[in-house]
Amino acid sequence: MTKIQIDVVLLYHETKNIMIMYKSILRPWLFRMDAEKIHGQIVALLHVYRHFPPVKCLLRAFYRPKATPFQWRNLTFANRVGLSAGFDKEANCFDELSDLGFGFLEVGTVTPEKVAGNPFPRIFRLPEDHALVSRTGFNNPGKEVVLKNLQRKRDGKYILGVNINTNAPTDVERAVTDITDLYETFSAYADYYTINWGSMTPEILTDVLTALESYKQRFHRPVFLKLPADVPVEKLDAVIEFAKVHHIDGFIATGPTQDRSLLIHSAQAEVERVGAGGISGLPVIHKSLEVMKYLSAHAPKDMLLIGAGGVMTPFEAKAMRNAGAHLVQVYSAFIYEGPGVVKRIAEKI
Repeated sequence: MTKIQIDVVLLYHETKNIMIMYKSILRPWLFRMDAEKIHGQIVALLHVYRHFPPVKCLLRAFYRPKATPFQWRNLTFANRVGLSAGFDKEANCFDELSDLGFGFLEVGTVTPEKVAGNPFPRIFRLPEDHALVSRTGFNNPGKEVVLKNLQRKRDGKYILGVNINTNAPTDVERAVTDITDLYETFSAYADYYTINWGSMTPEILTDVLTALESYKQRFHRPVFLKLPADVPVEKLDAVIEFAKVHHIDGFIATGPTQDRSLLIHSAQAEVERVGAGGISGLPVIHKSLEVMKYLSAHAPKDMLLIGAGGVMTPFEAKAMRNAGAHLVQVYSAFIYEGPGVVKRIAEKI
């Protein structure tokens, strides 16, 4: 065996042991600390990791899933598992995260101007429900910082999406200017864009998407709508028709929920202590599956459907695929199950 082969074997056994210890030792220790503080430390560690090419090579070799690529239009996804927007809001560690086996990654949400977000603390864990509660408020460093970070993209290694929004969701002229500017500015690096349904009124979104038509003809970057978990199923026909009229290319279903009744394992006092915020993680899975099943049955067949919200293990991922999703996205799973969950899901679906 060559030295690199020996190193890969050693890394395999070491990483397997780490995965076993993650839930029993490492995760309980991490969960004693503020969620956003730990997140910042992980990002800092990834910045250090980028300067050690031999380690990167070994990690890629271990975490690369044995999966069949998926082709949609002119986009080739190395596998069907992606990282949801929200984890890498500043687009400053997506390249390093790709080494953990993701077929695609979505950064943001990004707005033209910097947003500080809501006061700390603003991200909370509810371990009994395998849930996260977040009220960050679209915090991000703004267009110029994100643009600089996007320049680190490795072409052909993964699909990169950017979740974009406006700093003025109630001002139609500003919203149109903001979204079209972000679309044009990032198109040298973004493979697709996502806009969150409900982040602005349908009337303003209509003007935004109308203005985007000419930009899409120039840059050929698809636009997806990310639906909230609480969208009523009886409203989905109207949403689908809206998407068809405005040439939306696909859906991501779904984002967080506000439904506290889904938190059936956490103590009520703990839920009240955490307070307001969107719930992501396992409690969302039934809502997201319901929405995905409807979209699969009623949306145009050429639309890309990405299942998100509650995909924690291969079990939920397969359920999402059976519901009609072409791809799945994870976020909370990455936190609760550890980095090895990406490979496990990709190889199972």
